Amino acid sequence: MVSIAPLEKVVTVYGGGGAFDADGLSAAFGGAVIFRDEATGALFAGVWGTRNASRFRREMRERMPVILRHEMPDVRLVVRSAEGKRPARPPLAGS
Repeated sequence: MVSIAPLEKVVTVYGGGGAFDADGLSAAFGGAVIFRDEATGALFAGVWGTRNASRFRREMRERMPVILRHEMPDVRLVVRSAEGKRPARPPLAGS
């Protein structure tokens, strides 16, 4: 299971930094995935795994309206990073 959202919305919640502005998300979950819509150039960031995906959706919903879709958009995986273990839950950006 993978949950993704537009990169600019993810940065608003988790903070940015690093390549593709994914450091905040990676610090919160121990890894991140970045996808690109080749037609528009839009970037999406997210996490994988049932528990991580559920927590990601919940934390995003707490801070902004979220529309859930049950099909993956036509995007290509650009980056997948993992730190090896799930970190302790850090504070969210702006908290």
